[in-house]
Amino acid sequence: MKKRLLAIATAVACMFGFTSCDGIEGLENLIEQTDLIGHMTLTASNAVGTQAYNSGDTLHFKSAVANVKLDTIFLDDQATVGNINVGTLMVGTRDNLITADSADLQPPFLGINLRDTTTGVYQISCPINDIEFFRYLSEQDISALICNGISFDNAVGNLFAIAYDMEHYYIGHSGTVNVTTFGNDGGQVKANVNVNAIYVSDSQLEAIVNGQLDVNELPTITFSGEVSSRRANISAVINALDAME
Repeated sequence: MKKRLLAIATAVACMFGFTSCDGIEGLENLIEQTDLIGHMTLTASNAVGTQAYNSGDTLHFKSAVANVKLDTIFLDDQATVGNINVGTLMVGTRDNLITADSADLQPPFLGINLRDTTTGVYQISCPINDIEFFRYLSEQDISALICNGISFDNAVGNLFAIAYDMEHYYIGHSGTVNVTTFGNDGGQVKANVNVNAIYVSDSQLEAIVNGQLDVNELPTITFSGEVSSRRANISAVINALDAME
């Protein structure tokens, strides 16, 4: 599973006036001195059960991009009603997307999908005691879930998710994402994260839906840390997630 994110690298580079003539070395030097391409750094704690991360582990995503995602609804006569589900999508990866000619979105990667476009405290809340919620998760792809956010039981909620790989991932079920800075295009979206999550695999979801596994047996963990993501062309992020194999 690979999806090239050259579009993101190009968009961010062009935003700051860089071209191929500047060379990767020049970009790397700038990155060493600035937070040009953003980052996400989290610390794990309260780990219970066998899972990918343990208490005390540090997760460092070397680049992070963000922007506003708008979903538009149309009437039969094609008149625009307005933007619905306006939200903010942030994606963090291990790779420096701006320095690679053909960066690949390889797990693990982190996605945060919020239901507004401003500073403030966003509540993470998923009904992990509802079997129907796990049925909903079992019908989703993790990349699509990050891209579109939680849409369950006629509600659109805030999402925090880490894809350890495409079959094992973390879903935040409680906690907060506190957005402290929301810059304009080219600026930064900064936030503090304190989220409790479950660790689940595709096979476990199937077992839960079939009544072969109790949801209380799923491993749990807490992620705390900070996010500094650079606002870039959101279509590149969305296309990359949508097209993942």
